Amino acid sequence: MNMPLRRRSEVRCIEPGEWPARTGRARVLIEHPDRAALWAEAEIIREAGYDVAVCTGPVEAADGVAAEACPLLVQGRCSLVDEADVVVSTTDLRESRGILAAIGRRRAPALVVESTQSVLERGGHELGDATVVEVPVTERRLLDAVSGALSKR
Repeated sequence: MNMPLRRRSEVRCIEPGEWPARTGRARVLIEHPDRAALWAEAEIIREAGYDVAVCTGPVEAADGVAAEACPLLVQGRCSLVDEADVVVSTTDLRESRGILAAIGRRRAPALVVESTQSVLERGGHELGDATVVEVPVTERRLLDAVSGALSKR
């Protein structure tokens, strides 16, 4: 079966999905390109009593197949971000500057950013009033950052 190739100029957006009905617990979206870190952090947050959604972020284009772009950057909205209470993201995401700036400019959700201070100082990231967590991220640092971000809302 011949499948037509997408032109490089065509960009598919990530299908973020939707949150389930509210349970009364705070919703935390975790964005991380490293699947092991993503799932480990999701488990830590879930065990702490939060509702959790995950996203690996934008995907690089390869072999003529269009990349999956962040809907927040392409369409100006993302259903997971729109309904989250906190977004835990990282400067390791492809297009992190744009994604973090788009979230940081919003009143909600609160933003937690994982990074090193040197990356933030030289990277030109606009974070608004984001809470920064130094890497390597530990369970305690992550939980303290999420809790602190929620209390600032």
